[in-house]
Amino acid sequence: MNNNMRMFILFGIIILVFGYYAYFTPKVTRTVTVDTTIVADTAVEIAEEENPAENKKIESVKQSQDTTVIEFETDLYRGRISSLSGGLSKFELLNFKSYKERLSLLPEYSKSMQIVVTIGNTKHDFSNVNFSVIYSGGLSPLRTEKDSIVLGAEVDGIMFTRTYVFSRGSYVVEHRISSESSISSVEYLFEEGVSLTEKNEADDILYYSVNAYSMNNVIKTKQKNVKNQETSMSGDYSWMGIQTKYFFTGLLGEGKGYTAGLLEDKRLYGTFSFSSPEVRLYMGPIDYKILKEMNNGMDKLPDFGWPIIQPISKVILGFMHFLYRYIHNYGVIIIIIALLFIAIFSPLTFKSYSAMSRMQKLQPQMAELKKKYEKDPQRLNTETMNLYKKSGVNPFTGCLPMFIQMPVFFALYAILKTTIELRYAPFAFWLTDLASKDPYYVLPVLTGATMFVSQKLSLTDQSQKMMVYIMPIMLTFLFLSLPSGINLYWLTYNLLSVVQQVIIKRMINKQTGVQNG
Repeated sequence: MNNNMRMFILFGIIILVFGYYAYFTPKVTRTVTVDTTIVADTAVEIAEEENPAENKKIESVKQSQDTTVIEFETDLYRGRISSLSGGLSKFELLNFKSYKERLSLLPEYSKSMQIVVTIGNTKHDFSNVNFSVIYSGGLSPLRTEKDSIVLGAEVDGIMFTRTYVFSRGSYVVEHRISSESSISSVEYLFEEGVSLTEKNEADDILYYSVNAYSMNNVIKTKQKNVKNQETSMSGDYSWMGIQTKYFFTGLLGEGKGYTAGLLEDKRLYGTFSFSSPEVRLYMGPIDYKILKEMNNGMDKLPDFGWPIIQPISKVILGFMHFLYRYIHNYGVIIIIIALLFIAIFSPLTFKSYSAMSRMQKLQPQMAELKKKYEKDPQRLNTETMNLYKKSGVNPFTGCLPMFIQMPVFFALYAILKTTIELRYAPFAFWLTDLASKDPYYVLPVLTGATMFVSQKLSLTDQSQKMMVYIMPIMLTFLFLSLPSGINLYWLTYNLLSVVQQVIIKRMINKQTGVQNG
C-alpha cells in the first residue's frame, strides 16, 4: 500500500471520527456505588457551634416578592440564593476563564433548585413561597472549612427549612429540606436549564444533555431525544443533572426519575425527583481527576470516545497530567506526545516502507501478469497472489501501521477535542486557546502543506498524481474548524513524518540498492 492510499484511508478515518464527535453520543459502561450520605451536620448544629457574634441572624419577614438575596462565596465559586423559592439565582465559577465578564452556570435572572415537596398524597410547590433567613454564617467569603445557610417558610400550614452546606475546596453543595411532617419525595426544578458557557455556542450545545446514571450506564437525553416538547424517564438513579461540553450541574442522591423538555433556544430544562430529602449538588467542571475522586460514576461524564478506546484515552490523559507537573504548557505537551508516537511507531513504519519497496520491485512482473491475463481476472488474482507468496511479500503489511495506530489516533482526538484541560490553555503567540480553532488558520494551512510534501515524496504511481493535490486540500478545509490543539498535533506529526520518511527511504535504499524516490 503506497502512501497516497494510506492518506486516503486516514482521511476516511478523520471524517469518521469527526462525524462521530459531531453527531453521536458515546456509549458508557461501568457501575460505581453512590454515597448519598450528607457529610455535614445540620445547619442548626453548625450555628450553635459558631461564635454568635459572627452570625448574621435575620428576623422572619413575609414578603410578596423577591427582595432579599443571600450571597455566598468559597475558594471555587460564588453565588446567590433568592428568598423567593429559596433557590439559586446565581452560580459563578472563579477558577475558569470566560469570553464574557464571568463564567456563570445558571442563566441570568433564573431561579434554579426550586422544589416541590410531596407529603403523603399532597404536593407543596415552593416556587412562589418567600423564605426568611434563619441562619447565615460566614460565607462572604467562606471563613471556615464548612458553613451553611438555613431558610425557613410556612407552606400550606407546614413549617419547612432549606439548608445549604458549603465546603472549602469542593464543588459539592449539600442540601436538605426538612419539615415537621414526613417527606416522601422532592422534585428539584431547573426550569431555565443551565447556561452555555462557550463562545462557540453551536459546539457547546452539541454536548448539552440531561443525564442520569444507573445500572452501568449514563443515560443521555439530548434535544433529538425529546418528543412532543417533553420526555420523562423513571428508575433508580444515583445522580441526575444537566451537562454542557465542559461543565455539569447535577444532583446526587436516591433518584426516582426526571423530566427533560425543550427551551426556545434548543437548550433543555430538567426536573429531577428524589425519594430522599437530602441531596448533594455538584456544580463544576467535567474534570476527570475531580470526578474520579467522587467515586460515584460521574467519571463517565468526560467523553473518552468508544468503550474500546477509553482505556487508551485515559492513559494519554494521565500522561498529559504527569507532564504538566513539569511543563506548564499543554501545547508543548502535545508536541512531545507527537514525538513519542513517531518514535513508538517507527518500527512499524519502517516495516511498512520496506514492504512498499519490495512491492515496487515486483511492479514489472505484475505488469506482465496484467497483460497476460487481462481477460481472465480470476486467474490474474491467483497468479498475483502466487507471485506475492513466492517473493515473500505480504501486500497488507503496508496497512499494518495505520490500523495499529487507529485506536491511538481515535483516543488522542477524543482527548484533544473535549478535555477541559485544553480550554483556554495557551501555547504561544496568537494561540491562546488550544480548545478553539486557530483564529488565523495558520495551523490548518501548514498541516495541509506538510501533507502535500509527504504525498509528493512518496509518489511512485503517476496515475495517482491528482491525489497529491486533492487530499491535502480536502484535509485543510476539514481542519479549519477543528481545535488548534488537534491542528498542532497533526502539524507536528506531519513534519516529523516527512523527516522520518526521508530517513527510512535512505535506509531502505542502502539495504536493497533500489532508489525508491
